[in-house]
Amino acid sequence: MKLGFYYHVPALQKPDGIYTPGFQGRFIDSLAARCESVTCFLHSPWVNETEMMDYRLSSGNVMLVDIGPHGSVPRRLLHSGHTRRQVAKHTLSLDVMLIRGPSALLPVVARGARAPVALLLVNDYLASLKGMHQPRWRESLIRAWALLNYQQQMRVSRRSLNIVNNRALYQQLSGKVPWLIETRTTTLTNADFYRREDTCQRQPLRLLFSGRITREKGVLDVIEALARVVSAGADVVLDLVGMIEKNDTILQSINELAARRGLSERVKYHGYRAVGPDLFSFYQQADLFVLASPSAEGFPRTVWEAMAHSLPVIATRVGSIPELAQGAALLVEPGDAAELARAIMGLISSPRQRQALIKKGMELVKNNTLETQVSKMVQDIQNWLRNP
Repeated sequence: MKLGFYYHVPALQKPDGIYTPGFQGRFIDSLAARCESVTCFLHSPWVNETEMMDYRLSSGNVMLVDIGPHGSVPRRLLHSGHTRRQVAKHTLSLDVMLIRGPSALLPVVARGARAPVALLLVNDYLASLKGMHQPRWRESLIRAWALLNYQQQMRVSRRSLNIVNNRALYQQLSGKVPWLIETRTTTLTNADFYRREDTCQRQPLRLLFSGRITREKGVLDVIEALARVVSAGADVVLDLVGMIEKNDTILQSINELAARRGLSERVKYHGYRAVGPDLFSFYQQADLFVLASPSAEGFPRTVWEAMAHSLPVIATRVGSIPELAQGAALLVEPGDAAELARAIMGLISSPRQRQALIKKGMELVKNNTLETQVSKMVQDIQNWLRNP
């Protein structure tokens, strides 16, 4: 099968190969291992994004089509004609075009594709807008655009194969589109697992949050919970690992809150780390993984990563997390720092509970590797192409 792939995360062609962020690169390599060829329609990175191009694709059957700079959404929409023409030019010989979404240019790429379109949907733009910290006029414009984009996406969905990575999206689309499949998205390979029976064996204990560092991920709630845990006498530090979006002031807010709570020496931001050994070393050093998202999530890949590294997981009861965690994570209500602190303290004091979560998490994640999930996805696409 000759497959095309689009998403708004950029890639960079260098003399020695194609570079892109690790989470995307691992997925593309997994596709390439199961397809005759993969043609990637990706933006070129801005200068301040080049350091994120940390993964060199290892597959020799991948071609990169540069569809223009990865600018702001308005800039990408302004140059959408160029993107559509590039997609039309290079999809004539493809068997299928796989578009990951939601994305600003999803409707444009779908219109330009000269091959059947399959969508890999991992989130809901409208649901993710909750809790925006924007001026009212800008928030209104963003919401209006997101609604328009969603309506255009739905028009594409009605004539495409839809592969979704969480039950909430599956239920939302069920009965509205003719072809719908549920899958799991992950960055893990069989070689990534790190096995141990227990954590919390040395001081200070280390909490870990990894992923996008934003207010929408509940990072400030984690710091409030940490203040309660430390006040109760526990020797705990919080490691934050991930990307901060351009012009976001979250790091300033983190530092100010930590200072007010007397935690400046206990909250440490380590920056963005590439998927692989650089990132996974933080999981291996951590004792507990905490995710306090206040609103709907799919199932964050970081939860899979934590479980694969034998970390007890504490997460909020939102989105697909309760269903997909299947008892392998300790769940708390979103926005409740006191309950989150009690959960942390409970795990610190209970080896039996930690060990049970580690065991359940490892059992759950072993069937959610790239090898398993991408093989199934490619087979689903092939079946759909044969029986549309």
